[in-house]
Amino acid sequence: MKVPLAGELAVSDDKFAVRDKYTGQVIDSLPAMTVRDVKSAVGAASSAMEDVSGLSGFDRRSILKQAANSLREHRSDFVKVLIAETGMTTKQADFEVLRASNIIEMYSEEIPYIGGEAIPLDADARGRGRHGYWFRVPVGVVAAISAFNNPLVLLAHKFGPTFASGNSIVFKPASLAPLAAVTACQLFLESGCPPKSINVLTGKGEILGPVLASDPRVRVISFTGGRDAGEQIARSAGTKRLLMELGSNCPNIVCEDADLELATKQLVDAAYSFQGQNCLHAQRLLIHESVYSQFKDMFLSVASELTMGDPRSPSTDIGPMISETAAKRVEVWVEEAKQAGARIVLGGKRSGVFFEPTLLENVPFTTRITRDEVYGPVSLLYGFSNFRDAVKLANATDYGLQAAIFTGKLDNVLYSLKHLAFGTIMINQSTDFRVDMMPFGGFKGSGLGREGLRHAMESMTEIKMAVYKMS
Repeated sequence: MKVPLAGELAVSDDKFAVRDKYTGQVIDSLPAMTVRDVKSAVGAASSAMEDVSGLSGFDRRSILKQAANSLREHRSDFVKVLIAETGMTTKQADFEVLRASNIIEMYSEEIPYIGGEAIPLDADARGRGRHGYWFRVPVGVVAAISAFNNPLVLLAHKFGPTFASGNSIVFKPASLAPLAAVTACQLFLESGCPPKSINVLTGKGEILGPVLASDPRVRVISFTGGRDAGEQIARSAGTKRLLMELGSNCPNIVCEDADLELATKQLVDAAYSFQGQNCLHAQRLLIHESVYSQFKDMFLSVASELTMGDPRSPSTDIGPMISETAAKRVEVWVEEAKQAGARIVLGGKRSGVFFEPTLLENVPFTTRITRDEVYGPVSLLYGFSNFRDAVKLANATDYGLQAAIFTGKLDNVLYSLKHLAFGTIMINQSTDFRVDMMPFGGFKGSGLGREGLRHAMESMTEIKMAVYKMS
């Protein structure tokens, strides 16, 4: 596979294999890059800044629109690669390509609106006879480090604001699923991006990440991944801007007046879509005691109909997890909860790289599966009698990305908006929802900064002030 690095294609005798998550067969191999490659990538990106920032806004808009169109034109090819390298179902992979292309196009359309404003300096006595205004300029080299679960969407949310703002990029895709993202980077270059403006690093994140993060020529780090890795990057970064999405442990509150049919349908999907490998996964389900039994029966009825198997089959709802190691970790966490007193009411078993859709209840708050992000097809069921207690339980986590509440009561909505410590509060919609122009990000351990069009672009630009003294 072609991996763009420093205006050329990367070459390495040392390679690593990317496997089909269902069959286990090798799909392709990529260079296992070294610290020297990191330095080369950052150097090339730095040297490309003059070319990228010299492009007019119209040129950047045209290139991004062409890149979006290229993704759509190669849609079927990307779908095949995504299914193989991630275990996505056909429907999920198809949506991934369309969503990524739409994101890139939206960033192209945002370019005219990242401007500045005039400042009335003569409002101060010292400002008489002076005219001032501020405007935005590119910040420089952006280091983007991504996760495996949405390879193209995450790339789009990193490359889109980077290039739209006039910056160059060094991109490190997840080693478990890098192929679609690397191919997309090549398409972006073919669409007109300056040759050295896109540099891709493939290989072990624990080797490449700290070196990339600590390089002083890198001015912004955009990272999507685990909290431990994010904290390590932050320690290495120094005085750089950090955009970090570090996962969550999302609560979904179902009140006594909720539309249970709506809540059930959405929460089953939010619990088990893409095997729960999603930062917006509905991990904790907090159900009012008056509807607890009814909701549980409805949830089990819908979830038990899900089909697990080959992601290429149109009838498959649940595919393989990203690796057997990941499936084994979920197995350990479920067993820990069981030993601590939790009851398995659905699933709970692993078979190779597959893990059954699982629902637990009576889970002690001391277990890892309650405190941390499970990143697997497991949800936890809790009852509550008082809405304010439910909000306290929802907040009882170090994460704070998104929370959801199903209710028709305005008082509940207003109380949750004020007291839920999460970046986004969903009302009558599960936590597994995102429209890509939203300011996306979380509180507490869920990360720093916000993605999404203007919010990301502002983080990738500097404000420059001009003051002109009239003679």
